[in-house]
Formats: sequence, C-alpha cells, structure tokens
Amino acid sequence: MSVMKKPWLPVVWICLGAAILVSDYFAGPNSAIPFLFLIPVVLAAQYSSRFWGITLAIVLPLTRFCFHFAWDGPFPLSDRVLNAVIRIVILAGAAYLVDRVNRQAQEIKILRGILPVCMYCKKIRTTEQQWQPIETYITKHSEAQFSHTFC
Repeated sequence: MSVMKKPWLPVVWICLGAAILVSDYFAGPNSAIPFLFLIPVVLAAQYSSRFWGITLAIVLPLTRFCFHFAWDGPFPLSDRVLNAVIRIVILAGAAYLVDRVNRQAQEIKILRGILPVCMYCKKIRTTEQQWQPIETYITKHSEAQFSHTFC
C-alpha cells in the first residue's frame, strides 16, 4: 500500500469532513454522527499523509465543539471540552496508527518461495532461467544491501 501523491486528495478529505460536519450540525447536539469523523481522518492518513490525518483529527472535533455555542444542549462546558479532547486524542491516534502501518508496509519487501541456488557457485536461477549472483538477486528483489568482508 503506497501513499498516492495526488495534491487534490486533501481537498476531497476536507469536503468529506465538511459534509459530515454539516450533517452533524443539523442532527443536533445529541446525535451520534461524530463517529463518522473517523472516515476522512483515516482516508487522509492512508492516502495523503499523517499531517492531513492529524489535521482533520484536530479540526473536526474543534469545529463540532464550536457548534455547542449555537445549540442549547444539556451538557456543561466542561463536559463539552472533555468530549472534544477525547475525540481529538482518539482520531489523532487513529491517524498516527494508519500512517505508521503504511510506512511499515512500504519498508517490508519479502522474498518468498523456494530459490534455486547452485551448490557450487551459489548463484540463483531466475524465472528467466538465468543465473545471477546471490548479492545481485537479493539486492534487486528486496531492500537489502550487501557489504563484503572477511570472516
């Protein structure tokens, strides 16, 4: 899973977040719509960058917190602040974890299967039936690099 480099993608996540915020505003203070904030946050972290995921993780709950000044809700200000902080921490954590998994997936390149190796010269036979030095084959098919020395 590689990160796509499309500069217009953050605009999509912002519009998606705005659509969820508008729906949340019209649903009222007692709605359960804020869990949908997870969608643009995770998508932004997955396909744009950690920056966009965490930015949305902060902006969306803070914007919803501002809605409470327009609503006559039954909750005191301290509960609203605590609720916004909890949402920010959870969403930012999700964005961080998604980005971290993406970065780790990019770093892992595994050689699988049985590699036919010459018993004498230790070269590997490729799928094109050609023999390559083991260092060349592994460097070409993984992120490993070789450094030669004496034992």
